[in-house]
Amino acid sequence: MKRFIAVGLGVMVAAAGTAFAPAAQAAPTAGCHGSGCRGLDPNQAGCSADAYTVARVNTLAGTVQLRYSPSCRSNWARIERPAPASVLSVKECGPSGYNVRFRVPSGYTVAWTYMVDGTGPAKAGDGATYTPCR
Repeated sequence: MKRFIAVGLGVMVAAAGTAFAPAAQAAPTAGCHGSGCRGLDPNQAGCSADAYTVARVNTLAGTVQLRYSPSCRSNWARIERPAPASVLSVKECGPSGYNVRFRVPSGYTVAWTYMVDGTGPAKAGDGATYTPCR
């Protein structure tokens, strides 16, 4: 399985890797909070351990999820089985408008962006169609 992460403000980075850690491992401790999570990978920062899907939207790219971590107070976008060359995006709905975007390379089966501040509302989508701000 291939995965990728995106870096904020339109700069894109891809990394391939294999997927799953053994279930017996302890969840990592959250390494950031709120705006301190901007631009960080939710898995590496330990934020994905308690994350859940806040909203979903069907787009041309596939079903995009807005993910939220209560321990980190952060959001990110996630998609499974994306269409090739899809765009994945997450935006803060507040005045900063901080945005993370990624163009999904062919062959990726799961993708997520780096995080945005989750202390206020955020939305996720494909760059054209978004979830409501939550």
